[in-house]
This record gives sequence, structure tokens and C-alpha cells, in this order.
Amino acid sequence: MSIQGLNGGMGVFGVSQPITSPGFKEAKTPSPSEGFTRILGDMVNNVNDLQLKADKSIQDFVTGETKGIHEVMIAVEKSSISFQFMNQVRNKAVEAYQEVMRMQV
Repeated sequence: MSIQGLNGGMGVFGVSQPITSPGFKEAKTPSPSEGFTRILGDMVNNVNDLQLKADKSIQDFVTGETKGIHEVMIAVEKSSISFQFMNQVRNKAVEAYQEVMRMQV
């Protein structure tokens, strides 16, 4: 019995040649650090946007432009919860970094 590697024979999906077409472009996959950095950056931007919306809703309520205090409270709580979540993610990332730094090589 002969077992061929993944690179030999018909390949993983039964295609002997790579798929190519005129409009097919191979997407550049980001490195894990680029992806993680982008995710954290997006998270910080989303939290910032929610905090700005909460501030705007508070200003609108104080100036009398909106009458519903429930809308203001929902915006403030969304902002608070998202900030707490981001803070916990940061704490876990710092803990993981410290754990890696404690490993002996």
C-alpha cells in the first residue's frame, strides 16, 4: 500500500492543477499579527464611536432636542458595556503576554 503526501497525486481537493481564471486573483492573507492588530484597532474604533454617540445623545437630551431618556440610557449602557468588554480583552492579552514572557526557553 502506497500513501502519497498532500503535494503528490491529485492533491487535497482532487485538483491536479491550481485553479486559475482571468478574473481570479490570489488574495494576500494577512499575517496573524496583522489580523490581530486590525481586530483590536477595529474594536477600539467601535468603542470610541459608541462613546461619541452616547455623548451626543446626552447633549441632545440636555438641550431638549430629544425627549426620551430611555434612548440616552441605552446609548450610555452600550458604551459602558463595550468599554468594559474591551478592557477585559486587554487584560487577557496582557496576561497572555506575561505568561509567554515567564516561559523558559
